[in-house]
Amino acid sequence: MLASQCPVCNTREVRKIILASSSPRRREILEKSGISFSAEESGYEEDLTLKLGPHKLAEYLALQKAEAVAMRHKDGIIIGADTIVVLKNEILGKSRDKSDASKMLKKLSGSMNTVITGIAIIDASSGRKLTKSAETHVFFKKLSDNDIVDYIHTGEYRDKAGSYAVQGEGRRLIEKIEGDLGNAMGLPLDLLLKELEEFGVHPLPPWPL
Repeated sequence: MLASQCPVCNTREVRKIILASSSPRRREILEKSGISFSAEESGYEEDLTLKLGPHKLAEYLALQKAEAVAMRHKDGIIIGADTIVVLKNEILGKSRDKSDASKMLKKLSGSMNTVITGIAIIDASSGRKLTKSAETHVFFKKLSDNDIVDYIHTGEYRDKAGSYAVQGEGRRLIEKIEGDLGNAMGLPLDLLLKELEEFGVHPLPPWPL
């Protein structure tokens, strides 16, 4: 549950929190904080061709998702997030099909890529907005053709930036991870909770770290 401190009555007022995402991974991460929230799919179509740097692009896409949901509500705190994978200055989005996923994984093989997640927070009642981003470095093992084929057969590549997930079967492809694991999964929880405080909302104790 989240609450904001009322400056007049010195009591806590529960705020409605909405995650602008249909991602089960993001819901799972946010649930670990103990926050009470609902989730709504934004319906926003991502455009990775925009002429923005990786961090600015992830933040912009996260904001568009949050704004799409905020338009449906007169009150509440809306949270948007978007994750991209960057390999040698190339932005890798979600694969179109198995062939596209195979090409991405061959590029990632034996290399380090950067997972960037942008977050956006909107107060629907005041219109106040905030965007931030975080990055995590993921080091891939050298993958054989069979490694790639076996992973694609799991179906886990679907709807994943870079065609892989750091959790689940994808963990077998990875040598090491440097940075926030939650960020690599799609939601940098520590950063999000810190920035939510700027909107006067805080997890009610106790909450698991």
